[in-house]
Amino acid sequence: MDYQQSWQGATSEVPSRLQFVRQVYLWLMGGFVVATLGAVAAFLSVSLWAPMLSAGGRFFMFALIIGQFAALWMAGKSARTKPLNIVTFGLATGVSGFIAGIVSLIVASQSGMGIVLSALGLTALAFLTLTVVAFVSKKDFSFLGSFVMVGLVIGIGGSFIAFFFDLPLFSLVISGVIVLASSAKILYDTSAMLRTADFGNPVGFALSLFVNLYNIFISLLNILSGGRRR
Repeated sequence: MDYQQSWQGATSEVPSRLQFVRQVYLWLMGGFVVATLGAVAAFLSVSLWAPMLSAGGRFFMFALIIGQFAALWMAGKSARTKPLNIVTFGLATGVSGFIAGIVSLIVASQSGMGIVLSALGLTALAFLTLTVVAFVSKKDFSFLGSFVMVGLVIGIGGSFIAFFFDLPLFSLVISGVIVLASSAKILYDTSAMLRTADFGNPVGFALSLFVNLYNIFISLLNILSGGRRR
């Protein structure tokens, strides 16, 4: 389908598509707010989780990551179910924010707060740039699907290998792969959002964009800190 036709289309479709895009970004902004609250909770509860991190080490973080995957899975499954999607989306973004807060504190304590702020700034810049490219170029980025799938599979698998076998250099390479794959996924998701004929799942698109940005931020933290998270 031609982009101009799908975007401008019939007069009756334009308000629906514009409203849909607006809903996606409203959900995404809501996710950022909840994630920020989750990060603040991590900052305020250091005395609670720090001893568990010291005692459990990698296994403690692994348990948190498994909980995050479960929350994201539930949010994806219930994305179209109101009002359950509000609860599951909030849970997924809140847990992700809590983990990001823990990782940020660890990185800040070892490499300085500037690394965390730099990762935040670069993530925001990447999102803005990729979003503008998708909107302005009017291209169909569905051809990136295979690259995204392979990149994310390698990224997830490689992350677990680097995590459990303590391979800092390998983790840096994997983080670079995740940044590239997640950036491509933003183009893919934004293009799909602008072309879809199904306006009933703004939560699903917002969740996918949120996960992409989370992955970019965490990966940039790892790259900028040189893989030092002990």
